[in-house]
Amino acid sequence: MGGVCSSLLGGAPVIDKKSLAEQEEINRNIEKDLLVEKKKKILKLLLLGPGDSGKSTTLKQIRIIHDQGFSDEERRQRRFIIYMNLIQGIVDVVRGIEALELAYQIPISKQYAIDIVAYHESQRQVETTELSEQVANAIARLLQEPAIQQVIARSTEVLMDDSSAYFLKNFDRIRNPDYLPSQDDILKSRVPTSGVVQFSFFIKNFTFKVFDVGGQKAQRRKWVHIFDDVHAVLFITSLSDYNQVLQEDGRTNRMKDAIDLFDQICNIEWFSNTAMILFLNKIDLFAEKIKLYNITTALKNYRGPQEYRPALDYITKKFKQVNKNVKRNIYTHETCATDTKAIQVVIDSVIDVVIQQTMSKVGIQ
Repeated sequence: MGGVCSSLLGGAPVIDKKSLAEQEEINRNIEKDLLVEKKKKILKLLLLGPGDSGKSTTLKQIRIIHDQGFSDEERRQRRFIIYMNLIQGIVDVVRGIEALELAYQIPISKQYAIDIVAYHESQRQVETTELSEQVANAIARLLQEPAIQQVIARSTEVLMDDSSAYFLKNFDRIRNPDYLPSQDDILKSRVPTSGVVQFSFFIKNFTFKVFDVGGQKAQRRKWVHIFDDVHAVLFITSLSDYNQVLQEDGRTNRMKDAIDLFDQICNIEWFSNTAMILFLNKIDLFAEKIKLYNITTALKNYRGPQEYRPALDYITKKFKQVNKNVKRNIYTHETCATDTKAIQVVIDSVIDVVIQQTMSKVGIQ
């Protein structure tokens, strides 16, 4: 008879033990297949790269493009970050006066400069939730100083955050008591990533989980062992940093450091089967800086013209050359992470590549 037969006494059916074991095995296989299928539907992207390269800005763009962006409450909460960026910006400009060997033309400006630097030092460990009238007035007076305006105009020549000039140019709007940060303000805002920031979104029947981790050297040791199962690494580097050094040691060229880091990430065993996507970011700043500084500052063997396209092609080649995995294709994109329309095209391309590679690995075309 079959696996299930009638009892001689007409009671409950008797279950064949062999049949039960077979059914349990089938159930286990189904559950295993369902778990595998569930995992297929979750794709993990890891944002890596040096500090100040644009990883957090890219993550914010993904949120704007594939989610609802930022609520009014979230925008209000980010005011203190922008106040901090604004104050840091004016301090950087003040220090730029000395670096460029300029002189104050309005006598009182120097005292305002001393006061704002002292205030900045006193507030290092404090979250600036409001921009006081006294501080706002000091910044306003400094912005009237011709030497300050010269530094802002020559921002590529001094050590300044990319967003400093932007916030200083928008100072009158930001100092308004009813100020609510715009989407562009949030994209331009800068706070070093400490730990891991995660964002998830759903597209094309897949859930994408994107992870952003700290770029400073002290944060880097946390990357690999936590994220060895990611489907793609988005390595983001700043093109405009080629004439700057690391803040951590004050001597290592930032572009050299970025290439060395890409070498480590590309060739580490945990990422041997992971899609590698390279974002050559801040092309807008690079286009301006290449007119002023030779890329031999970072890449001494460059012999081409001091022009945007040949210089960028050479930099791209230097990054791709470190890849020792002959079976791997490095996908490269030239980006400006603060340009939402342009970055959307790039992000959509990345999504398609990751889905296509994932489907190929599981035998689905």
